[in-house]
Amino acid sequence: VFVAAVILFCIIYVLIKIPDKKKYSALHVVLAGISAGVCGNVADRLLHGYVIDFISIEIISFPIFNFADVFVTVFSVVLIFLFVFKYKENDLLFMDIKQKKYRELK
Repeated sequence: VFVAAVILFCIIYVLIKIPDKKKYSALHVVLAGISAGVCGNVADRLLHGYVIDFISIEIISFPIFNFADVFVTVFSVVLIFLFVFKYKENDLLFMDIKQKKYRELK
């Protein structure tokens, strides 16, 4: 739960700092998807003490998982692709901690 709280804090920090440009809309969606998955797993941990896995594929020997795991995994892969192929270093200057006027990047 602590690790999930740290991840959510970091995502909220980035979401607050993202400029309101159309170019960052994919980043908004991806971070919201990761947050949804993290919140789903945290809810299971708080309510049941563990994450309930309920999707099992019998045809192949594949691990059992849930939708929260799918959200975290898929959106994390998409986030990596965004950082590698879409956003350049100058596009991510808004995340600089020392920068005070991050909304002026608009």
